[in-house]
Amino acid sequence: MAAPPPKVGNPNQGGTTTAEDADFEISENLNAVNTVTVWVDNGSGSFSNTKLIKAIKVKYGDGTERTKGHTTGTTYSFTFDNNEKMKTMSLWAGARVDRIKWETRGGRTFDHGGTGGSEYTQDVGNGILLGFTGTKDDNELVSLGSIFKEASD
Repeated sequence: MAAPPPKVGNPNQGGTTTAEDADFEISENLNAVNTVTVWVDNGSGSFSNTKLIKAIKVKYGDGTERTKGHTTGTTYSFTFDNNEKMKTMSLWAGARVDRIKWETRGGRTFDHGGTGGSEYTQDVGNGILLGFTGTKDDNELVSLGSIFKEASD
């Protein structure tokens, strides 16, 4: 049996959904993420007065892009410099994904979303972001977790 890929998968944080095709993974083998874009807007239904992460898009160095969620609201993007690594990452979530925040080892930051939810610190492994896992419904992201390369790599 082959060894599992050398990556750290953080658990999804947020709510649950019964939506069809709800589960997702955004990753491209062990390729590093080049750019992350999030859409922030008021949620739907009982979350209509709450700013949430509605969607997320990941772009890799080869131009491959993957988007999950409902792309509505204000967009915020972050492009990593060559060999730039994460120092810290946190997700805020309750019944939905409220906010995402990180700092790179070079001191650059990304911090967008609402003010609700509880903070969930992510294990950033060796600092190279590989992608995300999560769940979504027709209106927004329901849960989110991050994937990093292992620290031993």
